[in-house]
Amino acid sequence: MSNTRYKVAVVGAGISNSPDGRERWAVRAHLPALKALPELFETVAVCTTRMETANAAAQQFGVPHAYDNVERMLAECPEIDIVCVSVRPSVHHEVVMAALKAGKHVYCEHPLGVNTQQAREMFELARAKNVRTIVGHEYHYEPAALQMAEMVRDGYIGRPLTFNITYFVSNYIAPRPSHRQWLFQAEMGGHPGYRSGHSLERATAILGRDIDKICAELAVLVPERANLDGGEPIRSNQVENMNYLLRTADGVIGTMQVSFTAWFGTGSRFELYGSDGMLMLDTVELSNWDKKTGQGDPPRGELRLFGAHADLAQMMKDPIAPERLERRFTEIPLDDKHIAVKGIDRGRATFLVAQTWTAFHKAIGEGRDGAPSFRDELKIHCVWDATEKSVAEERWIKVDYSRVGQ
Repeated sequence: MSNTRYKVAVVGAGISNSPDGRERWAVRAHLPALKALPELFETVAVCTTRMETANAAAQQFGVPHAYDNVERMLAECPEIDIVCVSVRPSVHHEVVMAALKAGKHVYCEHPLGVNTQQAREMFELARAKNVRTIVGHEYHYEPAALQMAEMVRDGYIGRPLTFNITYFVSNYIAPRPSHRQWLFQAEMGGHPGYRSGHSLERATAILGRDIDKICAELAVLVPERANLDGGEPIRSNQVENMNYLLRTADGVIGTMQVSFTAWFGTGSRFELYGSDGMLMLDTVELSNWDKKTGQGDPPRGELRLFGAHADLAQMMKDPIAPERLERRFTEIPLDDKHIAVKGIDRGRATFLVAQTWTAFHKAIGEGRDGAPSFRDELKIHCVWDATEKSVAEERWIKVDYSRVGQ
């Protein structure tokens, strides 16, 4: 790994002091992760829309410079190497384009923008400027997910046949503070199905294949929830339930259901079945949680990897009824090589974001994009385009990747 220590600016680092203890993503994940990687990164600036919040974040995390304007930050801090964009999706394009024009590497949260055109503009400018990019799908760097992807590539399950992904959480049904209102406004996120991004990225990354066709259903099932700050309920027109039938070009078929209105949801599960066995990611252990601002909150349980490889020769010698094979899988121990970050509690979101930052550091040193890159995310935007068309026309739609280019 390169010995270079990159200087980082974090945009969107305002401290909200939310009553439920759930801070904005930059505060609860990026800043603690960067602080935990002092040999790789130095956070030199934070930027929010108000100097009051920027100064508060800079003081809490020991950052030397605070700004309320991205352009001024880029002009006054030319030493910045990487800009971390952790703002609402409707502002991604504006901030990312400014950073790219200044020749900075960019770590952007997903989605890239509110539409595929914006995503393509960011991808093309990054390529033209020859800077490196990565998109904030931190669950890509779950050690169990990295190991599952490796085992699929190595043929553990043989030829992939079918899969099922579920993601059930309570984000859009539980009472929320008023500063989270933007999450429930469709225009803030752009693509109606953008909340399925992490699950789509996981499917394509582990399968090592793009989605070729999709048949989808999207819905708003909970139009309002209680306001933790009092007053009127927080109303929503943002899709929070997504159901997909998916198919790859080589015939792997699967289903994906994402629900943000699942009280006490089971979190994430990914089952993958092949000609020679199966692998499964499952959430089996919840982490302790506290409301200490800046400590980094936990993900929704730690993912573990389970699997079983079929021994056909043994089954021919000692036949067994198919029903007796159900749940004959066991947990697969993790290979330590997939754990790049030491000394951070794996029960906190900080760990996964630190894993992502560590991978980005390595990618920049090797002169390549991180994974997933802007190009990878542009492909997900193309899937969302097909999703919207499928919902409108109530049929299967082939995904058009022509905007991605070579």
